[in-house]
Amino acid sequence: MNRFHIEKLIVSGGGHHATVIDFKPGLNFILGPSNTGKSLVMDCLDYMFGFTPRKNRPSKIVDNNYGYERIALHLKTNEGIVVFERKIGDTKIAVSGTDPTVDHGQYSVGHTAKKNINSVYLQLLGITEPHSVRSAEDGSKTQELTWRSMLHLFFIRQNDVARESSALLAPGSMGHTASAAVLLYLLTGKDANGLSAVEDPKISEAKKKALIGYIREKIYELSAQREKLEETLSFSNKISPYTSVEHAKKEIAELQAQIDAATQESQQLMSQIYEWNSKLSESKTVEHNFAILRQQYQSDIRRIGFIVDGAASITPIRQKVKCPICGEETERIQDISFIDASAAELEKIKQHLSELSDAQQSVQHQQKAIMETIRTLEKKKDAIDILITEELQPKLSAFKENLEQHLKTIRLSGELDVIRQSESQYRSELFNRETEETPEPSKYNVFEDYDYDIVHGFEEKLREILQASKIGGADTARLSMENFDIELGGYKKSVSMGGGFCGILNTITTLAMSSYLIERGRPAPGFYAVDSSLTQLSEAEHKEQSDTIKHNFIKYLIAHAHERQVIIIEQTKRMPFVPSEKEVENVHVIRFTRNKEEGRYGFLNEVYNPEDQ
Repeated sequence: MNRFHIEKLIVSGGGHHATVIDFKPGLNFILGPSNTGKSLVMDCLDYMFGFTPRKNRPSKIVDNNYGYERIALHLKTNEGIVVFERKIGDTKIAVSGTDPTVDHGQYSVGHTAKKNINSVYLQLLGITEPHSVRSAEDGSKTQELTWRSMLHLFFIRQNDVARESSALLAPGSMGHTASAAVLLYLLTGKDANGLSAVEDPKISEAKKKALIGYIREKIYELSAQREKLEETLSFSNKISPYTSVEHAKKEIAELQAQIDAATQESQQLMSQIYEWNSKLSESKTVEHNFAILRQQYQSDIRRIGFIVDGAASITPIRQKVKCPICGEETERIQDISFIDASAAELEKIKQHLSELSDAQQSVQHQQKAIMETIRTLEKKKDAIDILITEELQPKLSAFKENLEQHLKTIRLSGELDVIRQSESQYRSELFNRETEETPEPSKYNVFEDYDYDIVHGFEEKLREILQASKIGGADTARLSMENFDIELGGYKKSVSMGGGFCGILNTITTLAMSSYLIERGRPAPGFYAVDSSLTQLSEAEHKEQSDTIKHNFIKYLIAHAHERQVIIIEQTKRMPFVPSEKEVENVHVIRFTRNKEEGRYGFLNEVYNPEDQ
């Protein structure tokens, strides 16, 4: 387990010689008369532990620095030295040293800062992950585990040493639940990470009011919707919409069948019209070809008739010609036999023309019949199309619209049923919410999480120191879980003991707890410091010195000086005896004399009381 102790405290700057306090690993006494700066040592240490001055809790070194400017604190760890340096009045602490596990740099004393000194001290204790602890009795709040939330267990200032409240709980504004939860974590490791917070009753009540308001608003909306739907449905057909829907569907099906049949017939007529138009086109093509042929025949008749008519007036002519082969003259008679052939051809063409005329008349008759057929088919198709567009389709549209109205009525009826059901449920929920009792939140008792074995172990350590110090009733000492403070002989410390006795008892209580943490291997520093634990304790004058609590307590500390570092700050005259410097016994004594001519005057160099100037 990580431990560290204080090695050196240095206050410097402002033209002063640096003030140095060297601490040893064992038992350290800082002794001297009043006004020599003993408590200022604790104040400087606290300042380096991250203390932030407040109006109701000022810092002596900040308000009365006597011109000094900075403080340095050297801590000894298992890995080396960690040096903390802070300018007086500043909120930043510079961290350096030889311990390789600690990141060097500037840290803030504000625990909400991204780099805060709290994380460094927790790391020195081996606490590297963030932890939260419960901070309220209703268990609804948590707060961050911090170094200063546990410091009161190891570092007791003069103003807190003799308090009547439990020394195990932090003084000041930190609540008992949070303080006890911090110690619970140190003892057991139990934190509040991942804790489901209990809701604040005020928030619960506000949520309840908001929910009731929301339910009322929903009821208002649903009522308005219901009334509107009921009014709309009151104008609808009184006949069951489901019956009307079936009737409309039947009519639509019949009309659709008629439209389909008529459409099919129209398509068939269209196909027939197309076929007859094709035939008409073919007939007109034939007629056109006949007309061309007729023109050809007429042209041939005119040409051949001209030949025949001209040949009828020609007589045969005898003509002498020379033979191209033998050269003899011979007589050639003109041939007119072609006339007969032309006349025959003419008669033949005339016959063809007559036949063509008959064919043309036949084609024309055919075209008339085809056109008549087409007109008849077109009339039928037009009649069917008119039936579809002007009668069947309007009826179908009317029935579809009627069907949609009935379906809308059915939908509105269904919506009305849902709204009525929702309205009824919301009214029931509103009644339940308005009449339900707000449960009282159960208070969280942090002390219930303390296991008896843990408390018993601490009590044994406590009784050991009380017995060694010869405090009466030590055998009966116990930790009362009612106020988390110790009892002797069944009596609470706060009602049965004076301030001086509270001081020594608080010292032993915190000393025992810090020792107990170390023995259990739990997080705790390797030092314990207390200021003026013996100052207010007055004991009976008839007692032998060896029987006094002060004497035996100091003897206990000397006997256990090898276990860890303990720093005791006390007035010399309040000591039962002044221990001698014994390195073998790990005892170190620092004495302030308040005498400029003898020894060390006080804590700060060159700072004297006015009467000693």
